[in-house]
Amino acid sequence: MEIIKGIFSEAFWYVAPILMTLTVAIAGFINGAFKIVKGMWPQVVAWLVGAALSVCAWLLKLIEFGEPVWLGVVMLAVVVGLSSNGVYDIPTIKAFVDKWFGRAAEKQLQKSI
Repeated sequence: MEIIKGIFSEAFWYVAPILMTLTVAIAGFINGAFKIVKGMWPQVVAWLVGAALSVCAWLLKLIEFGEPVWLGVVMLAVVVGLSSNGVYDIPTIKAFVDKWFGRAAEKQLQKSI
């Protein structure tokens, strides 16, 4: 569980809302420019833009992850994708992660004692 704590650091929760805002703006521009309005395609564009911005943030070293790095980038893309598509907001996702992984880390710590 130490890996999970390294992935969901405080920096993660500062970068995710910024990327989510950029994702909404860029995806909105792309969807408007190409007149993508029907079906699931606006959401697909938002997911792709969110994933691309997550990878770019990592490549530009705006955020660092613990090992394995790929998992951190994937989790950032998932959080940005969920929030930019309006499925969940960042505080709800953070509360879920804290609740879920906080308990798992406590259980692992108790086993080691």
